[in-house]
Amino acid sequence: MASPLENVLYLKSIWTKNSINGEIMGETRVNLAHWLEDLRDSYPFSQEEVIITELVANALDSKASKIQFFTDLERGALSVVDNGKGMTSKELEAYHDIAETTKIRGKGIGFAGLGAKLALLVAKEVLTETKRDAEHIATRWNLEGSRRAPWEYVKPKGLVGSSTGTAVSIFLHDKGSDLLSDSFIERVIQTHFYPILNEEFMSKILKYVYKKGITFEINGRRIGLMETSKVSRSEFFWIKLGRQGNPVGVGFLSKSERALPEEQQGVAVSTFGKVIKRGWDWIGLIPRNPTHLTGVIEIPKLSEILTTNKTDFLKDTVSLQKYYRYRKAIQEAMEPVLKKYGELATPRKKPERDLEPLEKEIEQVLKNMLNDFPELTPLFGRRGKGEPEKGIVPNQDGPLIGKYGEGVERITGTRGGSGQGSGIDAAEGKNPGERIKPDLIPTESGQEHEGRRRLPGIMISFEDNPQREECGWLIENTIYINTGHPAYQRVKDSEAENYHIVLSVSWVLSNYLEGEKSPQKFINAFLSTWGSRR
Repeated sequence: MASPLENVLYLKSIWTKNSINGEIMGETRVNLAHWLEDLRDSYPFSQEEVIITELVANALDSKASKIQFFTDLERGALSVVDNGKGMTSKELEAYHDIAETTKIRGKGIGFAGLGAKLALLVAKEVLTETKRDAEHIATRWNLEGSRRAPWEYVKPKGLVGSSTGTAVSIFLHDKGSDLLSDSFIERVIQTHFYPILNEEFMSKILKYVYKKGITFEINGRRIGLMETSKVSRSEFFWIKLGRQGNPVGVGFLSKSERALPEEQQGVAVSTFGKVIKRGWDWIGLIPRNPTHLTGVIEIPKLSEILTTNKTDFLKDTVSLQKYYRYRKAIQEAMEPVLKKYGELATPRKKPERDLEPLEKEIEQVLKNMLNDFPELTPLFGRRGKGEPEKGIVPNQDGPLIGKYGEGVERITGTRGGSGQGSGIDAAEGKNPGERIKPDLIPTESGQEHEGRRRLPGIMISFEDNPQREECGWLIENTIYINTGHPAYQRVKDSEAENYHIVLSVSWVLSNYLEGEKSPQKFINAFLSTWGSRR
């Protein structure tokens, strides 16, 4: 089922142009108030926040390099003025049609003047002035009842001072509205367009998108980043995808000495400088001090799978598969940085009990279900032959043979041979993620082994975290079972423990389904398939 915002794209609003005293007038005849309310409700934040965000997004799409906000408390008016390319008369007329959009998925970050349209719900009237080429035109627009939204051409007031650009003035019913608050407007810009305000991020990444730079002002004062605690360290990293490891995005992660404001906590993913999501849940990584870390990841290609309101990702199978591939690439790029910061809260470690038989059972269950749930395929790697790998197997009585370093967790073959066995553990180092690797100046004992890197499949591990309500969660291709969950505490060391693990795995995976698929049906099918494997 499409969202209300998606449905609007297929609704042709009925409007007419009439000549009255030589002037062109128009009127929308659909239930405009109803549709605008549906559009407003499709966003995860307040109406006032949506209005500002969309006005800015459309200004950026129009190639503006300067966006100014002016508030008039006495008249109850907010004006947003940009120096973008402006609109032609034809584009300005289409701008008043709620069903009209010139935006193509994957192009731009706004939605057909939606900021001005939503402003009709809170405004006495909306004045729009625009300059392009030889045209300098303006309109007055207001909402009368639920079905009438008449607009007409008026004389421009000269708000656009540049050679091209657009100005939108909103005259509000409520003079106490957040739209007249300098601090509110500033916070919205800082929250939703953080990458653009960050000079280092802008100079290294977004300068290729916004070649003239972007300046935000409110009543003549430039808007900058929020004041934060002193950053102790900051690092940029590339997001790479595919066998060739071609960069598809770039990001940075900063660590503060103190807890950051809520709006800055976590990692944001952005397209063209507009934040889509922020936090830790979307990325599947939970650091030790999540409130002290902030960052941004810019991946332009993700704009192709954004919902129309550009605040989330599409939930169809093809889009989810793409999202999960990028998600895994982001995790792989961020893990070394988090490790360097000492922030990896759940390093991979071998569980005390042998879960490999159960892992294989679950893999077979998934294999049988992927035809019906193909969107889950990118979440996990495949077991099987990989690239040649030389490793060290545990042998306390062996000779000095290597040093600690980064290494694989499992490689194929039998101990001391090159056959293709079921996989063996590489010798672990002192710290999570370390392995003994061959070295000309060895300091650690072990036995050399040549085989092939074992590609990862689904892995199961444990974490005792009673503060988290979930029975499990996914990080990369590992599902962590929360041993601090009351349900696990009740069944541990009993015959029901494996059932709890399988149920938890199915529950975790049910959160990654295509939007229209039932999590309950998935869990039932998963348990039924597992139960029949006797």
